[in-house]
Amino acid sequence: MNVNEHIALWNQASIKVLDIRYGSLEQGAEMKSYRLPASAFLYVRSGYAEIKMDDSLQTVRRDHIVHGGRGASLYMLAEEAFEYYLILYKAVLMLPSSSKRSRQIERDNPFQCAYNFVPAYPLPLLEKMERMHEDWLKHSPLDAFHARTLFYQFVHELLGQMQSQGANPIQPDLMGQILRYMQDHYMNPITLEAMAEQFGCSVSYLTKLFKQRMNESPIRFLNRIRLEMSASYLIRSDYSLQAIAELVGYPDAHTFSRSFKKNYGIPPVQFRAKYGGEGFISELPNLRMKSALVAANSQCYSVKDNENYYHLHVRGGLQMKKVSKSTSIATATLLLCLTLFLSACSSATNVVNTNAGTNGASATSQETVAETAKPSNAVAATKTYTDSKGEVTIPADPERIIDLTGSAIGNLLALGVTPIAATEDALQSPYHKDKLADVINMGAEPNIEAILDLAPDLIIAFDYIEEAQYENLVQIAPVVRLKYGNGTPQDLLVEFGKITGKEEQAQDWISAWNAKIAEVKPKIAEVVGDKTVSILQPYAKGIYAWGNKGGRGGEIIHGDLGLKAPAIIQEKLIDGEEFGVSLTLELLPEYAGDYIFTSNWGWDDGDANVVYGSPLWKTLPAVKNNQVYFIDQKGSYYNDPISLDAQLAFIVESFLGK
Repeated sequence: MNVNEHIALWNQASIKVLDIRYGSLEQGAEMKSYRLPASAFLYVRSGYAEIKMDDSLQTVRRDHIVHGGRGASLYMLAEEAFEYYLILYKAVLMLPSSSKRSRQIERDNPFQCAYNFVPAYPLPLLEKMERMHEDWLKHSPLDAFHARTLFYQFVHELLGQMQSQGANPIQPDLMGQILRYMQDHYMNPITLEAMAEQFGCSVSYLTKLFKQRMNESPIRFLNRIRLEMSASYLIRSDYSLQAIAELVGYPDAHTFSRSFKKNYGIPPVQFRAKYGGEGFISELPNLRMKSALVAANSQCYSVKDNENYYHLHVRGGLQMKKVSKSTSIATATLLLCLTLFLSACSSATNVVNTNAGTNGASATSQETVAETAKPSNAVAATKTYTDSKGEVTIPADPERIIDLTGSAIGNLLALGVTPIAATEDALQSPYHKDKLADVINMGAEPNIEAILDLAPDLIIAFDYIEEAQYENLVQIAPVVRLKYGNGTPQDLLVEFGKITGKEEQAQDWISAWNAKIAEVKPKIAEVVGDKTVSILQPYAKGIYAWGNKGGRGGEIIHGDLGLKAPAIIQEKLIDGEEFGVSLTLELLPEYAGDYIFTSNWGWDDGDANVVYGSPLWKTLPAVKNNQVYFIDQKGSYYNDPISLDAQLAFIVESFLGK
């Protein structure tokens, strides 16, 4: 962008000054990497220092002016006593909203530009800067307004001198900034909306940029970082799966294990057993992260340990693996076929997903009626449902549902709704087997073509679904993304009731459930009294403890029945946010209650007798008193209404003997 274009866009901007700061560093002192929360000017008052703005390292002296955009990383090392001013501001362009102009602004945003300028006449700029800071510190509305007018004068003087000296701002490497941000924050919850806000662009532009430069979605690449970091932890540490899950940004060990197995082909426990402790790993399994429609390019950037290993060797350039012409043609052909297929499906309801990208956690629905293009000119009823990501328009009475939740299918079955297809995980519960005859098993990793062939009118998934997969699915049918692990099983059932138009049936089940609990709770309390109850599951290298979340009967035992848990389970799993916690065998007595409900972990091929056959297990009071109850191994993972009924019957029989 040349300076004249830069000036033209400044002329169209509405500016808000957010802060004006004065700072100083002693000789040899440093300001560690500071991510700019807004666009910023840094004015050097005195001294000199090394300043690094993203990947650009430079030495600045008195009267240097440095500009950086929101999200840029700023580092300073004082070579001698160093004083500076920092102005943080927000700018909004007040331009016509044509799509072409909007795209240009996102691509050439003047307030994201990076530049380092030495004015020929610094005194006018310094005077305005000092008066600005003086007014800002007075904290009165009138003085703050005056500071803002001085900021305009400062920018006017600066742009005038830049124009006369022929200095042109440059656009920062947005991709490099985002990748560094991911590397620095992968262990935290990161959403597309938050990243777009951080770097001053839209979600659509961020996604498009990633697909152009990386050939995959940003969330998919973030998951790659998390998986490669988790593989490193598995190889080089003895941390539990829960600890690793927390270290790399997964909500719990179960979610982490499923994602790891899906992408590496083996469970994390087997991965650690096979590769752990080796000094040099030569043949690690490759990540199997491939988009259904666009082949993922795993060589664009490498992620190694805690290093910023992104091949940013050439400023402004990213080393990309070239996609072959045949691959490009095949991908384009498939996308074209998909588009034509969807256009031709005139018998299907023409509904549009309108996920707004908000972070609302609650779910509500408002019924509306929309006319859609059908051959019969019929009116198809739709409604607006608010899922964990935003609003989505769905059929008022969906008839061809595909369930991708993996564990919540029983909510549909309990409401008398049979989905046309589901994942393999969803079909493993013994409590559902008589209701699954007509449900198609789509395997562990459903592919886009198989889903397309089934012509669903609604797809239901949890919000941990990968963004790339979501983007493909939403081209086929509306996608509802439910918040995983949020609220009670009854809350989730209510949401399924809203989605399917079966809210009354959902409330009927809840009422019947509450009546069952009210009947058996005092009887069980009389037997158990003040004794503790725990839920424990052995796995390959230890044992897992569960609280009142994540199935295994925990919602009933510690939730509905209110039975007391050992103090450490109460603290970590019931009062805390964790679903479950992995512990070594020697900690077992601390987690073991007077009553124990247990079953083998099952899906990691661990030998349960490592725990059940140990002397430590045999000395537990619950074992000695014959107060250990073996819950169904596969059925324990589910907490839908059908599974809860079966689990309650087993719990009642265990405590009351009938």
